[in-house]
Amino acid sequence: MPNPEHKEKIYQFVNKATQFNKHHNIFQRTSAEEVLKKDVEESLQINPHISKHDTILDIGSGGGFPGAVIAISNPKTQTHLVESNQKKAYFLKQIKHDLFLDNMIVHNQRIETHNNLGEFSLITARAFATIKKILTLSENNLLQSGKYVLFKGTKNKIKEELTSLNTNKFKYEIIEQDNKEKERHFVVIKKHE
Repeated sequence: MPNPEHKEKIYQFVNKATQFNKHHNIFQRTSAEEVLKKDVEESLQINPHISKHDTILDIGSGGGFPGAVIAISNPKTQTHLVESNQKKAYFLKQIKHDLFLDNMIVHNQRIETHNNLGEFSLITARAFATIKKILTLSENNLLQSGKYVLFKGTKNKIKEELTSLNTNKFKYEIIEQDNKEKERHFVVIKKHE
């Protein structure tokens, strides 16, 4: 778990998310405990892949997983959250304001190929789309030295998705997440030098 200050902000975030969810249905969880166990714990597992001054793009941020958790637990990063759903984006902007997350930028828009979001050293997504679709939509946003760290499920499904990856252009690594309940992995994708 992060340091005490970050931990406190994560609890505040989860409580606000749970309250907001009661009236606006931004995710399918019933309690703060379930959000902590299923969403926050998994989101925090990306932290070893983040360096202090990364610029991060989280595509399809939803209720803030992993984007808001990354912003809270990595305050020196610039973390951009892209969410097309107005209700979810409103909630994320409220969290930014309430928790004083100056390093979190919320974009209420769809991610499109050739967007104007800029370039990032790390791009992530959780429960958003296939690897091919993520790369197609955001390839112009990845710095040459940058990487994707994508939250994915079973190894078989990942291997199926990776068949469409241009291995002349990209290299990848599949890393198992520490999840006792179900099979989850990170797929780290980098451009060849």
